[in-house]
Amino acid sequence: MDGVIANWVKGLRAHVAARHAVADRQLALNVSWDLSEWDVADPAAAIREFLLSPMSGRLKLVEGAETGIARLQSAGFKVLAVTRRDRMVGDNPDDQQLTRDIARQWFAGQPELGIGDDAVVFTDDPVSIDADVWVDDAPRRIQRLAEAAKPVWLLPQPWNRSVMQHAGVSLLFDGWDSVDDLIAAHST
Repeated sequence: MDGVIANWVKGLRAHVAARHAVADRQLALNVSWDLSEWDVADPAAAIREFLLSPMSGRLKLVEGAETGIARLQSAGFKVLAVTRRDRMVGDNPDDQQLTRDIARQWFAGQPELGIGDDAVVFTDDPVSIDADVWVDDAPRRIQRLAEAAKPVWLLPQPWNRSVMQHAGVSLLFDGWDSVDDLIAAHST
């Protein structure tokens, strides 16, 4: 979901900027996984706080996601949105439920994606989901998918440059605009 369909960086940047009392434009959009460019002392806590806030439900789409997902669906692919948002907020069941509710509401507000509530999957281990093809942005998960010989296509983001050349990883070079490459490679 985040970084692939939902543009979480801009939302997280606005959240962190508000907490640091600076204009969000003062924080770079080109940020790494540990948010070091924003001088965030505890990235996990900042992300947790963001995911529990209403701001996480007002994210914009990643550029081209609507068209790319529509192309996949038109080509016969069933699209699932897999996320571990609810695990990123800790073990409190109320917090986990709140993040699931926020994510579901976000998808409900994006009907153009054609991803219904039954296609939003919450799991601690997204790699365990049975899928024919993956589009992902998380470096460790991409590496695990490739090592498990699962077809994975990387959506380029600043935080995943380290796995762009990893064996078994295909690259959506132009982001969602390159989805036709994925379709051609995996259509039956």
